Formats: sequence, structure tokens, C-alpha cells
Amino acid sequence: MKKNRVVIAVFLMLFFNVTGSIALFIPALETTVLTLTPFNLLVTFFIFYWANNDFSINLIRTVIVVFFIGLFIEILGVNFKVIFGEYTYGETLGFKILNTPIIIGLNWLSLSLGCFGIASYVFKPKYLVVLGASFLMVFVDYIIEPIAMELDFWDWKDDTVPVQNYVSWFLVSIIIQFIIFQSKVRLNFKICFALLFSQVLFMLIQYFKF
Repeated sequence: MKKNRVVIAVFLMLFFNVTGSIALFIPALETTVLTLTPFNLLVTFFIFYWANNDFSINLIRTVIVVFFIGLFIEILGVNFKVIFGEYTYGETLGFKILNTPIIIGLNWLSLSLGCFGIASYVFKPKYLVVLGASFLMVFVDYIIEPIAMELDFWDWKDDTVPVQNYVSWFLVSIIIQFIIFQSKVRLNFKICFALLFSQVLFMLIQYFKF
């Protein structure tokens, strides 16, 4: 049953993200697809959680903590402009609290768990897992930044992503990855890879559009 869950989850995550990205090339569907972005992030994460087949209190606690860290750091960042740089959120990511989409906490959570699952599969020493996952998170952010602006996820002052953003991403990621490591959660590598790859693939397909 667990193997079947993994296969189903991998297929669904790839299907939703690839078809959604391709649909953005069709002008008549673009607005609808962008409106569904928060829903897609939510569904993708629940698929990941369901397929991982770990409903322990450790994972639940970790999910809650990382979600709120991500949301809180973004609220500080967008309102005080001293963490990542000067940026504002568009309308694509949906409902906001204090100028920050609530769903952005889930984005941090998905990327964090996905990167941790991959890094912990590749490395064994704690410091390598934490550093590897953190570097991977920065690399993913580097890939998605240009497309995120085109899709009105967020906008940077002068349309330029500052180096400060990537430095801060790395530092925040280290904190989050350390928390995940200490929680001793058990994550399936295949599902983590599919979660991360499907979301990155969504963005990479958009490079052919813009």
C-alpha cells in the first residue's frame, strides 16, 4: 500500500504542476490557473503528506513550526524590508495577512521538507544534511525568482533580486533545516524529490514563455 501511495503521489504532483504550467501558455486559461496557485500548493503538500505515510506527532509539530517560521519571516521581510530586501507580494498567491500571503508559509514548508529529504538521503553527518539542504533551497530560489516576478507572485524593487535575498534565504534555511533534523522526522526520498522537482519543473517550463 505504501508503495502504491508513492507512485500515485509522484504522478499527481507531476501531473498538476506540469499541466498547470503548460496551461499558462493558453491566454484563455492563464487567469484561472494563476488564481488556483494557492490551491495547487495546498493540494500538492497534502499529497506529499499523505504519501509519506508518517502521521507522527514529530512530523505534525515540525510542519506547524516550519510553516509559522516561514510565514513570520516573510511578514517581517515584506514589511520592514531589512531581511531579504525591498519587495512586495502580488495577487497570485491569494489572501494576505500583514501584506503577506498566508500560503507563503506553506511554500517555505514544502521547499524545506523536500530539500531536507533529498539532503538526508545523500548525506549522513548532521552538518552536511543541514548545509546541503540549505544550499539546495537557495539554488531553488535562484531558479524561481525571475519567473515568480513574471507571474505576479512577488516583485522586487527595480526588478532586481538583491544578493541580500540569497544570503538571508541561506541563513533562514539553516535554522529551519536544523529544526527539521532535530525533530528526527522520517521522509521518503522519492516523494521529497517529486515534490521539489515538480514545483521547479513548473517554473522551468515558464522560461519558454517569458
